[in-house]
Amino acid sequence: MDISQTIAPKSNQLNFDDFLSGESKTIKITEVSGTSEKEQPIAISYEGDNGKPYRPSKGMRRVLVYVWGKDSKDYIGRSLTLYGDPEVKFGGQAVGGIRISHMIMFSFGRSCFSFRQ
Repeated sequence: MDISQTIAPKSNQLNFDDFLSGESKTIKITEVSGTSEKEQPIAISYEGDNGKPYRPSKGMRRVLVYVWGKDSKDYIGRSLTLYGDPEVKFGGQAVGGIRISHMIMFSFGRSCFSFRQ
């Protein structure tokens, strides 16, 4: 019996625990919407998200705006590669978080920006 599903984190969003295997995940964006949460005011839905959108941190939102611009409608159809970074801090404690390693822009040909070393 595979018991791996019994240890899945209870969450309504993609989170660091989803990356504990060390694998990155490339997502294709289908929708960007607002949330009522102050710390994570946007939700990025993607193909196969199973109701668990990516909710980027302020730092990752800054990256999105810097590379793709401020209009989230332009993000639809583009892809991000995400990875879990155990060094992400919250309240001074390393708690882990999700970072963007690559951003792929299909609308301008195939351009790829890489942020991860």
